[in-house]
Amino acid sequence: MIEHDIIFQKERDGSPVKSLITDFKMVCLSFPAHPPLEAKDVAIDDWPDENGEDSFEPDILPLKAYNLEVQIGYYGESGTANTKVLDFIKYLLGHDNYGAKLKMYNPHTGMGFKGVRFVSYTPEQYQYLSDDLMVFTITFRVTDPVNSTSPIYTNDIITGLS
Repeated sequence: MIEHDIIFQKERDGSPVKSLITDFKMVCLSFPAHPPLEAKDVAIDDWPDENGEDSFEPDILPLKAYNLEVQIGYYGESGTANTKVLDFIKYLLGHDNYGAKLKMYNPHTGMGFKGVRFVSYTPEQYQYLSDDLMVFTITFRVTDPVNSTSPIYTNDIITGLS
């Protein structure tokens, strides 16, 4: 089920690697195929008595930070969803004493991100039968739109994110 996983690691030295599946008992239901990249605005002079505008483009256009929405699902024993989801959110907020800035990697898309932080949690569906089923969206802010991360393997196990 690696295609439904997301690997997390806080950016603080010594932080452990966390798996959405193994550590939080959740699965990734939807992950963007490509991030929404957008260049930052360039400085311009727009003279009222001249046509067009004078723009000042750097040799390399810098990119804006962006939001990344990830849909996540939880399925577990009756009465466990609220606690499990809250534990996951507390991890994202930094309650694990490793801070709130993350690196994350999605094995299915092969994309990894640095400079990531939690923005919001939006519950979408909750069902209680004999078990709990919860679907929700987490919005992350990617503050480093250029540098990516990839897994570091030891004996075919992810032991860190670069």
